[in-house]
Amino acid sequence: MDDEYHAQLEGKVAIVTGAASGFGKLLTERLVGLNAKVFLVDISPDVELFSQTLNEQHPGLTHWAVFDLCQTKSIQAVFDQATQHFGHVDILVNNAGIANNCSLFSQPDHVELERIVRLNLMAPMEATRVAVRYFKDTGRSGVVVNTASVGGLLPISLMESYGTTKAGLIFFTTTCKGLAPQIRVNAVAPYFADTPLVKNNRIAKSYPLVRQMGLMSPKKVVGAMLQAMCNESLAGDTLMVAMGAKPQKLTFYDDLTMQVTSYIASGA
Repeated sequence: MDDEYHAQLEGKVAIVTGAASGFGKLLTERLVGLNAKVFLVDISPDVELFSQTLNEQHPGLTHWAVFDLCQTKSIQAVFDQATQHFGHVDILVNNAGIANNCSLFSQPDHVELERIVRLNLMAPMEATRVAVRYFKDTGRSGVVVNTASVGGLLPISLMESYGTTKAGLIFFTTTCKGLAPQIRVNAVAPYFADTPLVKNNRIAKSYPLVRQMGLMSPKKVVGAMLQAMCNESLAGDTLMVAMGAKPQKLTFYDDLTMQVTSYIASGA
């Protein structure tokens, strides 16, 4: 499979947010191994050392920047810096995200809620807007991959904020279907994986399925991200990813659209 991805990704330029850890870090390593160029974005200064380490092994294939994507104006700056350094952009991976540490209704103010909404939903929507305008203005074909979550499909008690933003991201991805074939926007919705985001979150660790089944390997999620990136039949689609099963395309929005349209039309 990597041979197929190599042919499609060699020489491509990708922006990966949340690149210093978790899915973003593993994806960046895979992309560089496939001879793609990667502009690494993270709020953590660790992203600089990670980029330098990769460049020692693969000279010139990465560059980095520290940004807080909750600051909406920084997103255009990400694209500007990436295109200035590499000349163009082919792929955007909206991977940066955070989870709530306690129930929304236990929080003393709006601060955590606002940050989760800004980073998990507003930032990928704004980044996609910037990417789409860039691809349309330059006439380039492009791909956007959004990191959603099974938490956006299963209402999980105590994770109201996180789940709602991930559900919104899945819905947003679906609305982008009409941008194809020039621009394909897809998402992955993984089950809980062995990443710092999950391991450091007491709510996720206490979820019954996690206690029963454990955590999924993040490598499987990265494989699905590459599939969402390279499979040209996918557009406006979300791939669910779980342990022991192949990534599966989510279809319930197609069914829901038919149901709602039929219901509305029945009242005519």
